[in-house]
Amino acid sequence: MRRISCLVVLLLAVCAAARAEVVDGVAAIVGDEVVLLSEVRTTMRSVMARVPPGQTLTPDEMRQLRDGAVKSLIDDKLVMQIAKLQGAAASEQDIDAAVNGIAQEEGISVDEIYAAAAAQGLPRAAYREQLGKQLTRMKVVSGSVQGKVRVTDEEVRKLYEERYGRAKPGERIRVLHILLAVPPEATPETRAQAREFALKLRDQARENGDFGALARKYSAAPTAQQGGLTVFREADAPAEIKRAVDGLKPGEITDVIENSHGDNLFQYLDRFDPSTTTYEQVADKLRSELIERRTLPEFEKWMAEVRKNRYVEVVAPELR
Repeated sequence: MRRISCLVVLLLAVCAAARAEVVDGVAAIVGDEVVLLSEVRTTMRSVMARVPPGQTLTPDEMRQLRDGAVKSLIDDKLVMQIAKLQGAAASEQDIDAAVNGIAQEEGISVDEIYAAAAAQGLPRAAYREQLGKQLTRMKVVSGSVQGKVRVTDEEVRKLYEERYGRAKPGERIRVLHILLAVPPEATPETRAQAREFALKLRDQARENGDFGALARKYSAAPTAQQGGLTVFREADAPAEIKRAVDGLKPGEITDVIENSHGDNLFQYLDRFDPSTTTYEQVADKLRSELIERRTLPEFEKWMAEVRKNRYVEVVAPELR
């Protein structure tokens, strides 16, 4: 349920701008449905809102973002169409169960969830609609993609040996890390903008709980593609990081930490001594990690096949 919670709360940020707009033209045709130019603009506004302050995009980068927005909207239409054919669309009962689960996990009432959504410009009905789409997508992915992902015991054992089997004794600190790079020669104004953006990311991560997704989008650290997963030896961890995570509970997030590389955020996961960790203790976690790594590539392959077998055409001249 935690994954559902993370994905659902993220909808608040992405869909806050999804209010009624004048229908101003068709961007693409997907089967018997259309993607509107207004939908493309709304999605682009959400994307541009996440570009770090002070970062200037080239015309080519802007085209890539726009093309990505169109592709995402087309894929959403295709997934919903397939879900309808498969009878996999989320029911009202599914949505009720998800909302109740979120409320229980976050320690708030259902009414408070709807109030928070409304405060972000998403009325109850619109929130439930977006939540239903997200649940439907998860059903389709689970049924059509995750069933194709195979992880053997040997692969799990190999990852265990790499991570734990050869480790020297000593406690490790495991965190997720976001680095917002700030050049040493940056002006005070640029530094202030970067810090403001880091504070917004911190607040967003604390609100929606999906620190790893934010790391993949924004972090300049080498661990970004792994959701920022980083492990320090307790004895070797930088003093400022040790101080920042000291006393945190698993899942809690530090304040912004500035160092020579830029602004940093850390989500504390746990402490452990890999030399005393048995295979049985972590096998299920490692298997889930491997499955998650392979799900996205398989989904992309699956979507490529779906596009081949459906009528899809981008018709707006400015988008071709």
